[in-house]
Formats: sequence, C-alpha cells, structure tokens
Amino acid sequence: MSSNRDTTGVRELRLDPGAQALLSLDTMQSPFRELPPSAYANLLVVSSTAPDDVASVLDDAGADLSRVGQIPITGSEVDYDGPMWTSDPVVPDDLTGLSMRLSRVVNSLGAGRGWLVFDNLNVFLLYAREERVLRFFDHVATLARNHEIYGVYTLVRDAIDDQTYERIRRSFDVEVDRR
Repeated sequence: MSSNRDTTGVRELRLDPGAQALLSLDTMQSPFRELPPSAYANLLVVSSTAPDDVASVLDDAGADLSRVGQIPITGSEVDYDGPMWTSDPVVPDDLTGLSMRLSRVVNSLGAGRGWLVFDNLNVFLLYAREERVLRFFDHVATLARNHEIYGVYTLVRDAIDDQTYERIRRSFDVEVDRR
C-alpha cells in the first residue's frame, strides 16, 4: 500500500486490493493520470464532469471505454452516446440515490480488479450537509473495501478547511498528496 503522504513524484497509485485512497490535487489536475493502466480495464467513475469530457480524457490515457462506466453527478439531463456506459444522472445532494446506484454496480466491478474513482468530493460538500457527506463516504469506502474494489476519492485540498479534511480522511486507508 502507498505511504500516508506520498510526495515522491511517482504518478501511478499503488494500492492493495480493497484499499481506499484519499487523493489531494490542485484544481486543474486530473485524478485519471494517477491510475495504473490496469485500472482502465474495469473502472467506474463518479463525476460532475460531462461524460464526453471524461471519455475523452480516459481515451487519451488508453482506456478501453467499453470497460468504463460513469455515474454523472448533475442536475441536468446527460446527452452521451459513446462506448462508455452511463447511468441516469444523480443530483449532488441525492446521496441515497447515489448509494443505491453504487450498491448495484459494485458487484460487477470484481474483487481485486475493479476501480472506483470519485473525481471531486468537493462537489458533494457544496450541496449536502457535511455530516451527511462524511457518513456517505464512510459507507462507500466500507462497501468498496468489503468487495475488494480499489477506491480513489479526489478532492481539492485547498478548498476545504483543515477540520473538515481531518474528518474526511478518517474514512480512507491511504492519503496521497499530489498538490
């Protein structure tokens, strides 16, 4: 498993099966460049970024988009007709609806080979009460851990206060700072 504070400059995350990593990035950084090539073979992305844009970044990284899914986080309809599968969108404060979608999908990811990536936890903190968000991510990390799914949960560290960060990081096994 990766060390608690990784500042080595190595761009590829190395996690044990079931490990849940909290990844701190700057605003313009993409979490997808941190993933090992094996992650692109069985990947679920939870993102407020439009599926076309997520697919473009993943395609550039060499992902087989037919093996990638996205749960879009948005209050709008999603118009995407590409090789990546998508679910119906979920509004950022519907943590129950998102949890239900994740519970249905997590079994199909496969123990020891599936990856779950949340590309921006900050979105949830903007729309839902902090306590609900903390409970939700504790639940999701436990669900992924129990199914031996690799988890990467990205946040813009500089956009949240130290107390909130400390409370969030308790749900995760590994802390990686790439700022």
